[in-house]
Amino acid sequence: MKRVALMGTMAVLAGLMAGCGPINQMSRPDPATGRLIDQGTSADRFMVLNCIYHGWSELSQNVDSTSYARQGADRVRVYRGHDKDNNAIYNPYVDILQGGFGARIEYFETPGSNLPRDFENTVKRCMVPYAGSND
Repeated sequence: MKRVALMGTMAVLAGLMAGCGPINQMSRPDPATGRLIDQGTSADRFMVLNCIYHGWSELSQNVDSTSYARQGADRVRVYRGHDKDNNAIYNPYVDILQGGFGARIEYFETPGSNLPRDFENTVKRCMVPYAGSND
């Protein structure tokens, strides 16, 4: 009986350490950093990435992406591209990382920039799990 209880406790702790708990919670916008979305989704992260990339490509000409690690997690960042001096435009940008069951999305805008809501709405639309096609 002790072994079953110990195994159950270990499973719960492993789930918490893997980040399964708070990943699906949405936080309030953070005015200091411009984070408007911090939310998990059961959608595949590569589907989300592809959807955002192509959606933003309709809103801005030079959309680009890059991958990096922050706080021990690999992320892919999608951003608006480069300006005439070839500097990256990180307003807005979205970080997509692997969640325990799908993806975690963090969307940022520079506070006070008054971007069209189309960028944020594209991110929200792309977070809905893909149900397939009936073509």
